[in-house]
Amino acid sequence: MHDAQENMSSASSLSPQGMPSAVIFDMDGTLVATTEADFLAWQKLFYEFGTDLSYEGYFPLLGRKSQDVVEHILGLEGEVAQRAMARKMELFAEIVRVQGIHVMPHAEDFLDTLAGAGIPMALATSSRKRKMQLVMQDTGLGKYFPVMVAGEEVETGKPHPGIFLLAADKLGADPGRCLVLEDTSSGIAAAKSAGMKCIAIVSTHEAKDLGQADHIIRDFSELSLDLLANCMGR
Repeated sequence: MHDAQENMSSASSLSPQGMPSAVIFDMDGTLVATTEADFLAWQKLFYEFGTDLSYEGYFPLLGRKSQDVVEHILGLEGEVAQRAMARKMELFAEIVRVQGIHVMPHAEDFLDTLAGAGIPMALATSSRKRKMQLVMQDTGLGKYFPVMVAGEEVETGKPHPGIFLLAADKLGADPGRCLVLEDTSSGIAAAKSAGMKCIAIVSTHEAKDLGQADHIIRDFSELSLDLLANCMGR
């Protein structure tokens, strides 16, 4: 992905007038339905470290970096924390090997629409690189993203804007002309802090919890280029 900028003179020059210079996607809960598998993997990991994790307890972890969870929730440090993150990845891989990874309905149609319109895309996920690569390979969605940023590439996770600003920088796009697709309140806050527009999809959170977004959708069938232009014009 190092040659993404070589393949585009600038993101803004490739985008149709009125459209965002780039669209940046969150992964889990936005593009793919991995929340259940992620919860089960964390639950098993917590159990292995002598702690129970309910879904209610897992809910606030959505969008947080794995390192933050193992260090600040499980209280692990150093090599133990690194082994815990590796173990969580093993558990996740075991679960999705059985359950599969499901792309959100109509998501690929929308990605095709953006690609056809010449709008650059990036992936920016709080998940670790190994998980991101597994999901992209299993679903075949990696072909859409010349730029992919994983959680360990930024020092501070969402709601800090760093991950979205890094994705925009790698695309050569003006953050103020970028639009983010997210499913969590922390992700929306990160997008807005980055000076970007944000469309939220109702999947892991209820619409009432996503009010900071510029627009809320139920699924990708509600998205269109006209809607993107409308959001950018606000």
